[in-house]
Amino acid sequence: MKVLIISRGVPTAKAPLNGIFEWDQALALKNANVDVAFLALDFRKITEKRFWGTRRYVRDGIAVFELSLPTGIYRRGLPILQALCNSMYQKVVHHWGRPDVLHTHFYFMGAIAAKLPKLTGIPMVHTEHSSKLNKSLESISSLDKKLANKAFAAASVITAVSTAYTDRLCQNFGIKAQVVPNVVALSPSGTFSLSVNNTSTGSVTEGEPITPFTWVSVGRLIQPKGFDTLLEAFAQTLKEDANQQLQIVGDGPYRGALQTKIQQLHLTDKVKLLGAMPRNKVQECLANAHAFVLLSESETFGVSYIEALAMGLPVVATACGGPSDFVNDSNGLMVPIGDAATASVAMQNIANQYAIYNREQLSKDIVQKYQPSAVAKQLNEMYTTVCGKISL
Repeated sequence: MKVLIISRGVPTAKAPLNGIFEWDQALALKNANVDVAFLALDFRKITEKRFWGTRRYVRDGIAVFELSLPTGIYRRGLPILQALCNSMYQKVVHHWGRPDVLHTHFYFMGAIAAKLPKLTGIPMVHTEHSSKLNKSLESISSLDKKLANKAFAAASVITAVSTAYTDRLCQNFGIKAQVVPNVVALSPSGTFSLSVNNTSTGSVTEGEPITPFTWVSVGRLIQPKGFDTLLEAFAQTLKEDANQQLQIVGDGPYRGALQTKIQQLHLTDKVKLLGAMPRNKVQECLANAHAFVLLSESETFGVSYIEALAMGLPVVATACGGPSDFVNDSNGLMVPIGDAATASVAMQNIANQYAIYNREQLSKDIVQKYQPSAVAKQLNEMYTTVCGKISL
């Protein structure tokens, strides 16, 4: 089975999230002995400084074909981008061979690759992640609707990353998508899986003091991630128990506003904005924390929650879509969107009842379901069905 993943980019040290979901899946497939290649079509705007042009290389045993142009028009000029995609596909075939299946991610990349199935006779699987489609139909732009419909029409199979998101896509576009979740990143060094050397692993003895109780939150600093609500909730929590602290990992355009709010709420000594971090550093933050909280307004999946659970942290999440697939009474608490008071109560409950959570069991349960091998097996079965043949 030869699988060509078509991605919006490839993650780098400067842009670690660019194409990260696609790359994680490619690694999972490669480690499951699937012959996979990675076509990265990076059309980000010119301010995203990077290599421009085309190049071909092997990374982690995966053949990568990269086209990077600062067009900044990935949702416009579609015929041009489709022609570029076709040209890069020809390079893939010349150097790596003809794939058995194409796999696109995100509706705009699906639209860009939409002509390939007809031109080549190769079936296309499409996975949808985008929050731009995770809202009421009237709130989606006409251009995004057009591109999404092109992607969905070209695909033999459509998948989405959570149950709630498949329901939303059915409501908005009349499609029946299968659930294939994102991968929790597990590496030989143990990224996002519980290590016996973590200082705060395992259950805590009833009544044992925890000084201070450390919350961690991970996400891009943008308004939909709900950090305003989180700061308000944490301020209320401190009124009940001042022996707590909050660390926020991530960066983004909302950082200045959050820093101002931290000062206004007199949280300077209790809340730290740690900025963006590579995965191994995020892992360290999670390993040394007690619990995780993220009060997002919308999540198609919620990788940050999964990574925290894989490290054995109980979580406070919002009923915002994706987390409903994996957050339950055994590993955390779910609260309404935008409700700081209820979130504060949930945080107090987890801190007060922390001893009931067994970090090893939390990690084991989530890793078993979302580990790369489990997702790769699901994908490979899907590819085999789509291609109508047995994968070797």
